[in-house]
Amino acid sequence: MSFAEPRKGRANRRGARVTVAEPPSLRDLRLFASIDNETLARLTLEAKVETFEDGAVIFRQGDPVSAVVIVLHGFVKILRIASCGDETLIGINSDGETVGQPPSSANETYCVSAEAIGPTSVLKFPAARFARLVKESPSLSAAVVQDSKDKIAALILEIESLKAQNADQRLAHFILSLCPPGEEQCRFRLPYDKRLIAARLGVKQETLSRAFAKLRDHGVRTETRDVLVESVSRLADLCDQLGRQCRLPSERSAQSAREDAA
Repeated sequence: MSFAEPRKGRANRRGARVTVAEPPSLRDLRLFASIDNETLARLTLEAKVETFEDGAVIFRQGDPVSAVVIVLHGFVKILRIASCGDETLIGINSDGETVGQPPSSANETYCVSAEAIGPTSVLKFPAARFARLVKESPSLSAAVVQDSKDKIAALILEIESLKAQNADQRLAHFILSLCPPGEEQCRFRLPYDKRLIAARLGVKQETLSRAFAKLRDHGVRTETRDVLVESVSRLADLCDQLGRQCRLPSERSAQSAREDAA
């Protein structure tokens, strides 16, 4: 599967290194899992891979929408910048997730900014041609609509968490979501620093530190960014006690498999 040679752009001058080494199969990405082969082949010809260093800008709020962006590896923080210059973290995208929304018409601009967190690689498609393919391909159109629905559902859960849960609850659920499926005891590294975790969970850094300290009594120990969970089921029970039903990682994995099969 070959990818088009990318053109140099503004993002590249801000810290990106463009590469076409070992490109992924588009079929492996959730957005394209169910589209027809002809559309997949046309998208493949348009795709290019870009890699970014930590803090590099992928696109800026207010810039013309030039590309549809999907995270391949790493993390991308989504920021909303107020007129006074203050930044608000809207979310953090990871592997397989679409950054922003595909344009529905010409002359659209990005309503948010996107920056790499650590070494990050993304897949880009020219926005205008992607929008045209969405209109021509029913399967791609359906996939884009479903992607939008999934994002709305995730935002609703995020709002629910911010309004209905305290810092202890949010952190417990966040740590549980990082536990590998099928493991009762696990050790892992936090995906990004605690400053960003605090921003993502909508709490102050000192509040997050207190929440981490409370989790020690429940078998969750941290050292800088390294986390040891002595009992995943115990952590899941804690989440239940804190007021919101949580599935174990293995149960979440099984549920995802059922959804994919459906």
